[in-house]
Formats: sequence, C-alpha cells, structure tokens
Amino acid sequence: MRVDVNGTRIVLAAVGGKVYAMDAVCSHEGGPLEEGTIEGYCLTCPWHQAIFDVRNARVSPDTGWATDLRSFAVNVDESTGDVSVNLESISGEEVEMKTAPGQQPAATLSLVKKEKLEGTDIMTFRFAKKEYPDYKPGQFAFFPLDNVKDVKGPVRHFSLASSPTEDELIISTRIRDTPYKQALSLLASGAQVKVSKPQGNFTLGDDHKPAVLLSGGIGVTPFRSMIKYATDNRLLTRIAMFDSNRNAQNILYKNEFDSWALENKNLKIIYTITDEEGWKSDWAGERGRIDKNMLDKHLPVEDQQNATFYICGPPGMLQGMRNLLRNELQIPDERIKIEEFTGY
Repeated sequence: MRVDVNGTRIVLAAVGGKVYAMDAVCSHEGGPLEEGTIEGYCLTCPWHQAIFDVRNARVSPDTGWATDLRSFAVNVDESTGDVSVNLESISGEEVEMKTAPGQQPAATLSLVKKEKLEGTDIMTFRFAKKEYPDYKPGQFAFFPLDNVKDVKGPVRHFSLASSPTEDELIISTRIRDTPYKQALSLLASGAQVKVSKPQGNFTLGDDHKPAVLLSGGIGVTPFRSMIKYATDNRLLTRIAMFDSNRNAQNILYKNEFDSWALENKNLKIIYTITDEEGWKSDWAGERGRIDKNMLDKHLPVEDQQNATFYICGPPGMLQGMRNLLRNELQIPDERIKIEEFTGY
C-alpha cells in the first residue's frame, strides 16, 4: 500500500511477517509501485515491469532500464500495530547518483539541431550518429544527462525515431516542467550527450508480412524509423499506419510521412484527429478514435488476417487498441506487438 509521509510517497510491503518501506515512484518513468505485483521480495512496476527488492529498494539486474530507489527503516509497534517510517534512515543511494547497467553509455553524440513543432510542446533533437552501434528500426536507447537533479533520476529512454539508414540519431519528446525535460530542451547545438546501446524488441519484422502501425500522439516515433527504413530499402512489406492525434497541429513528421508515401507504393498513412474543435471543413483525414469501422475501411481483409499489428502510445490508447484487436478483430496475441509510452 502507498502512504505519504511529509510529502514523500512511500510504498509499504509486508513479506514473511516483516514490513518494508521504499520509494513509491518507479525510477524509470514514475510508475505507481503500489499498483504493482509482488512475488517474494520482488516488487514489479505495473508500467514497464522494472523489478525492485523491497528489502533494500535495489533494482534487479534483469531490468536495467530502471535505477535503485531509497529504502526506509520501519518500526512496527507490536502492541498497537502502528507502523513508523524513519525518513532519515535511508539505505541505498540517491536516485540521481545511480545508473543501471543497461543505461551505461555506448557513445557520446553531438547535438546537431533541435526543432519545436509549432503550436505544441513537442521537440525533436538530431544528433550526429558517428560511432553509434547498429540498431533495428523501432528500438530505443537511454539518454542520461549529467548534473540533473530529478526525483525520477537523470535518465530517460526515447525511441530512436531515425532509421538505421540515416546519418543522424533522432528523438522527439514532449517537453514537461520536470528538471530532466527542461535540461534537455535547453541543450545547445554542439552539446555532447551520452547515449546507451540500442535496446528493445519492438522492431519491424523481416518476414515481409503486412504491418499495421497504430500510433497515438508521440507514440509515432518508432514508426518513423520503421517507415523510413522500409522506404530506403525498398522493402516489399505492405505498411499501413493509423496515426491518431488530438488535432492537426500535433501530427508529428507529417511532411516526411507524406513524401515517403509518394515514394513507397507499399505505404499507406491514415491520419485521424479526435478533438471535435479540429474537425474543420478543410480537414481531409479521418475523425475520431481508431475503431473497427476505420480499420475495415482502409485495410483489406487479407491484411487483417495476416498482418502484424504494432501499437505505440499512452496507456489508455494502448489498452483500447489491444481490446479492439483481440475482441473485435479476433487478432491473436502473437500478431500484436506493443510499446507503451508513459510520462511524456
């Protein structure tokens, strides 16, 4: 269960008759650990399955995308059952000081250019790729920033929006008021940024089966990598992307997508906006959330029966798309790939 002690969010866990206390906010992307699952001494975050030992708040080596949290001393009054947590007695290291093994830098890259999507809080950062390792379209990497004091730690992971065929490493994100995001937004051209090795299995298949990409907002970033890669390599894979945004202003990479659709005969892009205020007479795309009618309208039955479906977006959109595919289209789980974006 979660308790708040003098403004500090703490999760309490009872294992083997003993009570343990640790930070309740996951160091990866702020997941609520009190909503996680516990097996033995292992507490698993509900968002991205980072695993922590409740005895000392250390992250498991198996989930190196998160960092250690703080563990607090606990005293239980046997006569009353009252639980006391000592905020001054902390075992483990401060979040800002720890970088997990999976986040260790693989290269230091130079920022070439940063761009703001007009009318939004989205920024795109372009780095000179230079000696960065090879990666697959759709993978992500960790970007630690030095000297950032953030309660969630000095590290965030971003999808690599650039294709392996490009000379730049590209990421895009929404800029929030957190210390990390503010520091990122203030980087100047030429700034040196450490980047971990590429990671993740949310990658474009090489079996040439049709691919249906379902994106919500900033979740489109890994799909840019996949589409650019398929276009540059003239893959025979038929790709249909359904890109859902609040309004037309928030459509990221639209000019690039439109130009690649003209170049790639196997690529089809369907834009839809969900805010009724954006449904102006000159909007030629779809309106409303992605649903069965929209998929039936643009996807041949053959593609629905054989395609691999990729979903990337915020938790609510992800759950809605998963239910749509499973329950209404009867798509088996082995043909569904999911990447969840949270805290963006």
